[in-house]
Amino acid sequence: MKFSTRILYGLKAVIVLAGRYGEGSLSVSQIAKKEGISTAYLEQILNALKKKGLVKSVRGPQGGYVLTKKPSEISLDVLFYTLEDKGIAEIQGKISVSQDTDEASIANFIFWKKLKSCIEEGLGKLTLKDLIDESRRLKKAKPQTHFAFHI
Repeated sequence: MKFSTRILYGLKAVIVLAGRYGEGSLSVSQIAKKEGISTAYLEQILNALKKKGLVKSVRGPQGGYVLTKKPSEISLDVLFYTLEDKGIAEIQGKISVSQDTDEASIANFIFWKKLKSCIEEGLGKLTLKDLIDESRRLKKAKPQTHFAFHI
């Protein structure tokens, strides 16, 4: 399954903001530099999040962006659907079932439909605070451990 850079970078940016929640704003350039994201592209992403009311911009010499809600109040499904207009586009399909449709094709369709549902449900239950808390626990528990994942 592949997600767009828009969701990957958007998630990185809001996680940075969530990790600093209550400590003031961060500029687009600070976030972009920290996460290795193009400033112009990150500005587009943050503007989309701003339009949905998830972040706000702060003016002034110490200006930048902050979350509009506590990290515990922002579920990942809201972020995902703000940044991915098509939803979970990689997991979708249609099937026409008739007497001639083989069982494996129907079962395959049901699998992908249920997987999509599980992902959407999981995103709805997971908050930014959950991610921040777990990353801090991992960092403290295993500072020299390398982690990898594949999607």
